[in-house]
Amino acid sequence: MTALHPDTSPAAASPGPVRFSPASSLAAMDPRVKLATALVLGPIIWRFGPGATAVSTLTLALLAFLTVPGSSFGPAALRGNAVFVILWAAAKALFDIWGGVAPAAACAESAVFGARLLSLICLGLILAASTSPRQMGAALSYALTPVLGRRAWKAALALALLVHNLPLAWTAGAAIRRTMRLRCPDLPFSRKPGLFATALLRAVSLTAYDRTMAVAARNLDRPEAWRPVFVHPWRGALPCALAVVLAAAGLLWP
Repeated sequence: MTALHPDTSPAAASPGPVRFSPASSLAAMDPRVKLATALVLGPIIWRFGPGATAVSTLTLALLAFLTVPGSSFGPAALRGNAVFVILWAAAKALFDIWGGVAPAAACAESAVFGARLLSLICLGLILAASTSPRQMGAALSYALTPVLGRRAWKAALALALLVHNLPLAWTAGAAIRRTMRLRCPDLPFSRKPGLFATALLRAVSLTAYDRTMAVAARNLDRPEAWRPVFVHPWRGALPCALAVVLAAAGLLWP
């Protein structure tokens, strides 16, 4: 039975000598700091010029490469999202050329678009890989309590379930693709998307009962379970604030 473990981040590994690594440093940060940083950096990155976009893409891709493969997402998440970005960038270039844009200009704009999209995806993967579902839910509950009051825990539970289900969906998708290659090697390409989507929805829906029982068994369907408690309050605020300042300065880079 799958469940929302109290802490599934890299920092919650088995006891032993602690080694410095980007993954462990990110996992040790206050989840409120990481969530706020991601929410601020997202719009800034999308408005970057080509130069700043290239730097942010390389930086976040490196952090994702060091953080994501060792998490519950695994390296398949990086490969799948890289293919997703390439397909969308290529589609944008083709539609721009079809619309009358010069091929060189269309390819350049699509490359910048793809780099921005990859940066945002890497940012989200880093946040999800370095923060357990419970931590993410607690951070959201803390942020929404002034607005939603006692109902904030429901949003926290919804976000925690979403973060918890993402790696499960990636794992199921990888297994389905592998099974399709082995059992249906001659399947027409036009039928593959429909078969994959149907199998993925079935695999995810079959675990819904287990997740519901796990939430109830651990009393996660009560507001007391999402009362914000942070072990290291505001740890990592200074480097994250510096990253936001540098990103804001990057808006001036053409």
